[in-house]
Amino acid sequence: MAIFKNMPRLFRLVWKATPGALMISVILTLTSSLLPAAQIYISKLIVDQVVAMVNAATPMAAMIQTLLPLVAGGFGLLVLQAFLQQLDTYTTQVMSDRFLLFANTQMLEQAILLDLAHYESPEFHDILDRAQQSGSNYPMRVLRVSLRLLGQVTRLFGLLALLLRFNPWVFALLLLSALPTFWAGIRFSERRFWMTRRQTPSRRLADYFGAVLTEPKYVKEVRLFNLGSYLVEQYHKIRADFNDESKVLARKQGVVQVSIEMIAAIAFYSAYALVLWEALLGQVTIGDLTLYAGTFQQAQGATQGILISIATLYEFNLYVSQYFEFLDLTPQVASPRRPKDFPKPIREGLVLKDVFFTYPGSEFPTLKNINLSVGATECIALVGLNGSGKTTLLKLLTRLYDIDRGLITIDDIPLSAFQLRDLRRNIGVLFQDFARYALSAQDNIGFGDLPHRDDTQQILQAAEDAGADPVIADLTDGYDTVLGKMFTGGVDLSGGQWQKIGLARAFMSQAQVLILDEPTAAVDAIAEHDLFERFRQLTQGKMTFLVSHRFSTVRMADRIVVLENGEIIENGTHDQLIAQQGRYEEMFRLQAESYQVTPESATYS
Repeated sequence: MAIFKNMPRLFRLVWKATPGALMISVILTLTSSLLPAAQIYISKLIVDQVVAMVNAATPMAAMIQTLLPLVAGGFGLLVLQAFLQQLDTYTTQVMSDRFLLFANTQMLEQAILLDLAHYESPEFHDILDRAQQSGSNYPMRVLRVSLRLLGQVTRLFGLLALLLRFNPWVFALLLLSALPTFWAGIRFSERRFWMTRRQTPSRRLADYFGAVLTEPKYVKEVRLFNLGSYLVEQYHKIRADFNDESKVLARKQGVVQVSIEMIAAIAFYSAYALVLWEALLGQVTIGDLTLYAGTFQQAQGATQGILISIATLYEFNLYVSQYFEFLDLTPQVASPRRPKDFPKPIREGLVLKDVFFTYPGSEFPTLKNINLSVGATECIALVGLNGSGKTTLLKLLTRLYDIDRGLITIDDIPLSAFQLRDLRRNIGVLFQDFARYALSAQDNIGFGDLPHRDDTQQILQAAEDAGADPVIADLTDGYDTVLGKMFTGGVDLSGGQWQKIGLARAFMSQAQVLILDEPTAAVDAIAEHDLFERFRQLTQGKMTFLVSHRFSTVRMADRIVVLENGEIIENGTHDQLIAQQGRYEEMFRLQAESYQVTPESATYS
C-alpha cells in the first residue's frame, strides 16, 4: 500500500497539467463502461422475443415491427461505443502529450535547483537515470491504467447487476478464478522492477560506453588507440547479460501464466455448464442462457482485468516512485527566506574568516583555516599546485558549495544572506572547464548576461574586449554561426578560439566581482599578453580573482595568495613574495629557468 501512496500526488500533477482533458477522459470512461451490460441485455430481449414469436407463429411483419426497435437500439449502442472509443483515444493522446511536457519540465526545473554536490555523486546519477527512464512514460501509464481500472470496475458493476439475478455463487467462482492472475501479476511485476533497479549502475556504464563510441570528443582517441572493438564488446556484454536475466524471468512468468489460464478456463466452463443445466431444466429461458453466458464471460474478463490492472498499477507505481524520488531531492545550498540586497557598489570588500570546507564523501578538508580580506577593487591572484584548493575557494565565493564552518562576508553581510540569483548576478565567472554551447556565437557570448542577450552592441563590445571579434568575423554567418559540430552547419573552433568566446561571455557580465580560472590556458603567449593588457583596463573598479599557472600573468595582480594543501601559506605582492624566498619564489624561479637557454641546451639543440 505504501507504493500506491504516489497516486494522489500523481493525479494532482495530471490535474495541474491538463485538468480539462482529465475530466473529459473520466466521463468518457464511465459512460463507455456501462454500454456492454446494456448491449447484453438488449441481446437477451431479442432472443426471448424471437423464441416467443416463433413459438406463437407470429406473422413476419409483426415480428419485424417488434424486433426493429430492439435491433436499432443495439446498433445505436454499438455506434455510440465506437464514437466514444475514438473520442477517448483522442483525449488520451492530448492528455499524454501535455502531461509528458509537464513532467519533463518538472524534472528540468528540479535539476537546475540541485547543488553541484549532487552532480558529483554517483548515487545521484543513479537516481537521475532512473527518474529519466521512469518520468517520461510511467506517470502517464499509471494514469491510463487507472482510467482503465475505473472503466473495468464500472463495467463489472453493470454486469453484476445482471449476474446476481441468476446465482450469487457465480460471482464467488468468478473472483476465485481471477485471484491467481492477480498474484502472478504482482509477483512478477515486483521481480522485474527490482531487477531493473539493480541494473542501473551497469546500464549507466553501458550507456557511457555508447557515448564514448559516438561523441565527437572521444572520436580521435578511440581510433588512434584502436579502442572501438573493445568498447563495443563491453557494451554488448552488459546488454547481453541484461537480456539473459530478462529471458529467464519471462520464461518463468510464461509457465505460471499458462497454468493460470487453465484455471480461468475451468471456472468459466463450470459456470457455463451450470447455466446450461438450468436451461435444460427449463428454469431459465434461452435469452437468459445467452445473457448469463455472455455476462459471465465478460464479467470474468472484467474481474481479471481489474486485478491485472491493480498489479500493473503496482508495477508502474514502483517506477513512478523513482520519478518522485528525484523530485523530492532538496538542495543544500538555498536562498534565505528574507534575503538581503547585494551591496551596489561594494564598499568594504570581501572577508573570509576561519573558513573550512570538505567535499561530500571526503574524509579530509579541502580548505582549512582560510583567512583573507579583499578590497572592493582589488585584483587577487591565487597560486598553488594542482589540488591546493584554488578552484574550490572560488566555488565557495559563488556558493556552488556552502562552507562547513567559518564565515564569508561582503560588506559585513554573509553570503548566505543573499538570494542566490542576486549573488550570482553580481559575480562573473570563467572556469577552466567553461561550457561550450552548441548554439550560435551570439548565444555563447550573450549567456553571460541573459537579459541583454539580444543587445548587439554589448555583445560586440564583449567580443572585442576578449579578442573574440576577429574569430567570429571569419565565420560564415558571423554571430549567427552555430559553434561545434553537433548540429548541421556548425563550425568547430580551436581551444584558443573557444577560450576567447568564453572570456567574452565573462566580459558580458555587469558583475562587480570577476573570477577567471586559468583564462589563458589555451591561448598563445602573444595573445595572452594582448589579452591581459586589456584585462587590466576591463577590471578597473572591480574585485577580481585570477587563477593562473603562468607567473607572467600572476604578477599583474595587486596581491598574490599562495595556497598549499588547502591553506594560505603566503600572501603579498610579487616583489614581497620574491623577497621572502618562500614557496612562491621557488615556483617562480623554476618556471623562469624553464624559459632560459643554457649553454648546454643551446649546444644540444
